[in-house]
Amino acid sequence: MPIKVLYCGDTQVNMTTHAKGIDTWTFTYYSDSAKWLRDVIAEQTDMVCTHIPNERVIAEMPDTVEKLKEYDVVILSDCGYNNVVLQPGNTPPFRIPMGPDRVQAIYDYVQQGGGLIMVGGWLSYSGMQGKGMYGGTKIEELLPVKCMPRGADDRMEVTAGYMMQIEDPEHPIVKGIDWSIPYCLLGYNKTFLREDAHLIASYNGDVQMATRQVGKGRSFSYCSDVTPHWAGNFFDHPQYKELWMRIIRWTAGALK
Repeated sequence: MPIKVLYCGDTQVNMTTHAKGIDTWTFTYYSDSAKWLRDVIAEQTDMVCTHIPNERVIAEMPDTVEKLKEYDVVILSDCGYNNVVLQPGNTPPFRIPMGPDRVQAIYDYVQQGGGLIMVGGWLSYSGMQGKGMYGGTKIEELLPVKCMPRGADDRMEVTAGYMMQIEDPEHPIVKGIDWSIPYCLLGYNKTFLREDAHLIASYNGDVQMATRQVGKGRSFSYCSDVTPHWAGNFFDHPQYKELWMRIIRWTAGALK
């Protein structure tokens, strides 16, 4: 059976207003940064990916354990907590109640054997100006890391670029990958490793990749981004795709 992946996030609508004196005009365009990971998963014979863009997560993300169990792994990437916790009904005409407790459903899903991956970004973990909002939530309780407090901006912008320090080169996610090949990451979310988590990679003492066994399930934290700009030129590493497929397989329980 293929590994079924539910991938939420990594899209946005951009609006820019240009002003020339008293005259202005606005450009609106759509960014599908999820295309890279979605397409790589689609290339795999042992995986199937369902992608929900950010603008549809509120309405379409599964909201019960039973629905979530249709997938082996859930990926949250640059998808703020508001998109996960809220459901249709928070604007007129109001629906009361909005629906089942989706956050609790995700918590129970992982505890009962599901996999959860959180990828970094401006709306992951605590996020830009604290707008990621995962700190202090049931989803944070599942992660290998703790987030900065609510309201804190956890972004670590490294404009000069950096490479990760591989702390456990024998871990199956990273074993055999040639980490001597130069690459450049440009930033990450600052988080704090849990005592029962396993650190795979770090930078400047901060978590970059970590794993954790949660009940019968698994969780994985990647604190930089899978898409620009933080991903820098890591895309060009010849084993970048392999790394991400291992991350998914490990979190699904298919890689020991």
